[in-house]
Amino acid sequence: MKEIRVGFIGCGSIAYGHLRKLKSMEGVRVFGVFDPKEENVEKFGQEAGEIEVYRSDRQLVKKGKPDAVVINSPHTFHFSQIKLALENGVHVLVEKPAVVNYREARAVRRLLKKTGRVLVVGYQRHYLGPFLSVRKILQEKKLGKIIFLSGFLAQNWIAGVKKSGRVWRFDPKFAGGGQLTDSGSHFVASLFFMTGLTPAKVFAFIDYHGMKVDINTAFTVSFKEKAIGSFGILGIDPGFREALLIWGEKGVVKVSAAGEDCYVHYTGSPEPEPLPETKVEPDSPAEDLIWCLRGKKQPQTPFEVIEKVALLSDKVYASFQKGKVVKV
Repeated sequence: MKEIRVGFIGCGSIAYGHLRKLKSMEGVRVFGVFDPKEENVEKFGQEAGEIEVYRSDRQLVKKGKPDAVVINSPHTFHFSQIKLALENGVHVLVEKPAVVNYREARAVRRLLKKTGRVLVVGYQRHYLGPFLSVRKILQEKKLGKIIFLSGFLAQNWIAGVKKSGRVWRFDPKFAGGGQLTDSGSHFVASLFFMTGLTPAKVFAFIDYHGMKVDINTAFTVSFKEKAIGSFGILGIDPGFREALLIWGEKGVVKVSAAGEDCYVHYTGSPEPEPLPETKVEPDSPAEDLIWCLRGKKQPQTPFEVIEKVALLSDKVYASFQKGKVVKV
């Protein structure tokens, strides 16, 4: 088995989950790291073991010649680092959001087509049983045509960011957007991952809560497939909660990554029933990357999902700024 050499661009707290998974896999070696913060590199090296430290992302890619990189940098850095990797024949695992706007998403698609490399995005929900079960139910048309969707993601985002010290998330120059672009990206991506729907029109309200980035967002979407939906992404909550309900012609399904009850309730059935068990393989973005490199599969998240996330986010911000419904 050929060894797969992986480098890390950015090694803050989110990087450790990817590191531990990669270290547990046979034939995979984390060989190098770049992070502008010396304390991050020192801490990361204690768990990663013997690794080469690089002075820049470019040096890691050009000199280190990795098979793949794991990108954990601030959001607005993602596009240039994805571009650097792909243009040098390097596969990519990038944390969410992959990019911060639709223009960048389209440019990445062109690069993927040109280079034939792999791009995996750190959307953990796409490796969880309940989300995979709902996706299968919808793909098999067990609910019939989707009619309506409603859901939310809410967390104590402001306090969480402050506690973590990663306050760059409050600066549009580094974050690209606020709670919608950050944690909200998980919710929006899972919606498209499970349903395959395509946004057509958007109307949005945003509360910046006195900050430079969006904190609470409410938006309504009409989809090309004739479904409609209403959604909320909140950065103010005592804890963390999330739920998405999807109504079809033959029933309704509920899914959550936050301990909310998950179920499917078919029309004519007196009670909801638990979601069916779904085998989860691979079980994480890092394992997905390695499986893809070994020819076992395509990335768990289709690139069209990444494009739709970026496109919808663009239109949510545009609708609020213009104060009207915008076409996608």
